[in-house]
Parts: sequence; structure tokens; C-alpha cells
Amino acid sequence: MSYDKLAEKQEYKKQLKKALRDAEFGSEAELKMTSLMDIFVNVLIYLLMNYSTSPVDVQQSEDRKLPKSTTKIAVKDAITIGVTKKMILVNKKRVCEVQDGSVDASYKKDKKADSYVIMPLFKALKDAANKAKKLSRRNSSIKFKGEVMIVADRNMPFRLLAEVMYTAGQAEYGKYRFAVIRSGG
Repeated sequence: MSYDKLAEKQEYKKQLKKALRDAEFGSEAELKMTSLMDIFVNVLIYLLMNYSTSPVDVQQSEDRKLPKSTTKIAVKDAITIGVTKKMILVNKKRVCEVQDGSVDASYKKDKKADSYVIMPLFKALKDAANKAKKLSRRNSSIKFKGEVMIVADRNMPFRLLAEVMYTAGQAEYGKYRFAVIRSGG
């Protein structure tokens, strides 16, 4: 068989396959993304809601020792603000440094030492609030409650605690819970 005849036969097979494919799928094949995106959104929401097995997972260290309590209130899932002797964290991500029980003025609103608003903390909490509100608009079963869990050293100065709480309030988190170690009672 000559080269020309072989090429014609292969071209004929390609055209036949294309004609069969066009007849089966139509001249234009469309991919419907709506249902696929719905599935991914549901999986994402499920993963966000069930990411952690425990709402508060606290590792005690020299920098952070929790106070003891006889509380009977159950732990709820909330944004976690961690305060150690060296830093402030939001959901285990460092947002600013702490030195000698206070935050440097460069981290505060208008860079004033007497300000109660810690700007990196405010930004992190405001971003989290915006994400939670966006998620609640898309899924009516999820509500933004404005709750934070404060995990702080038992010897933290009151001024720093007041600044953390005031900043959280400015970022639309007005309900506070404090992590403690349950003792007998």
C-alpha cells in the first residue's frame, strides 16, 4: 500500500470519528458548571464547620498558663485570640508582638501609646468578621455571632486584656469567652 493511500485512509478515519462525536454530542459540547460549583461550596462549608475536633486547642507553656475555674459552661466554637507574654495571635496566626505586658505604640491606632485599638489585631478580626458574614449570607444555617474566645496567660496585665477586648469590640466581636482550666468543684 502506498504512502498516499495510507494517509487518505487515516484522514478518512479521523473524519469519521469527528462525525460520530458530533452526532453523539452535538456540534457544541457544553460543560454545566452550576451543579459542580454547588457541590464544591457544600464541601467547603462542611470542611470549614468541621475542621477542628475541639473548638479550643490550647497548649500551655511558660509564656501562657491559663487560670483555673470550676465553670460548667461548655466550650463553643469561636474565633480564638491567643495572648502570650511575647505575642498576640488570631486563630494561631501571629498578629503582633507583646513586650513587658504591653503592645508597642507603633501597633496602636494613630501610633499613640494610650490608644486602646491594636491595629494588626483589629485588621485580623475585621477580616475574619467579613468572611464569616459573607459565609452566613451564602448559607442561612451559619450565623455570625460576634463571639471570640480569649486564651490568655493568667498573669496578663489588665490594660492589655482591656485593649484586646476593646479592639475585638471595634471589629464587631462583642461577646467574649475566656479559656480556663477546669478544676474540681
